[in-house]
Amino acid sequence: MNQQEYKVLLYYKYVSIENGQEFAKEHKEMCLNLGLLGRIIIADEGINGTVSGTVEQTNEYMRIMKEDPRFSDMVYKIDESTEHAFPRMKVRYRPELVTLRLEDDVNPHEVTGKYLSPEEFREGILDEDTIVLDARNTYEYDLGHFRGAIRPDVLNFRDLPQWVRDNKEIFADKKINYVLHRRHTL
Repeated sequence: MNQQEYKVLLYYKYVSIENGQEFAKEHKEMCLNLGLLGRIIIADEGINGTVSGTVEQTNEYMRIMKEDPRFSDMVYKIDESTEHAFPRMKVRYRPELVTLRLEDDVNPHEVTGKYLSPEEFREGILDEDTIVLDARNTYEYDLGHFRGAIRPDVLNFRDLPQWVRDNKEIFADKKINYVLHRRHTL
């Protein structure tokens, strides 16, 4: 057997999914039929998943997803593996893809912030009127962060909105650059 006979797919997409609970059931059945293992969250606002399977299984999954207009432009991060990365297949319906309990505060289908180029982000962090709020998990923050970045005192990302409300004096008259994920900054 070749050492790279498996793939791990990581992906997410904010897109309207009518009747997300039913879609989650159907999606799990499709994944099981393909022989995939992993974890997928389905919400009415989109999909977030990490699955593993053979090269053939993961290629077929991506082909099926691309045939669905809602997911035709979904981007996959693909890692090679020598085996399955998960012991079972879990597909769960949740009210939100990322649990923030913001209710109607943010619509993930709309642009809710400005995505910055690396040059724009650098200019921003050099500006004394800009705060960098590093909302990544503790492990990622400890691996490396921007000098002077504020680390919210939260254990779970879902606690971030309350932390921001409780500490709003820090942000008075400042521009805020968020580091939400290794690949995403606002």
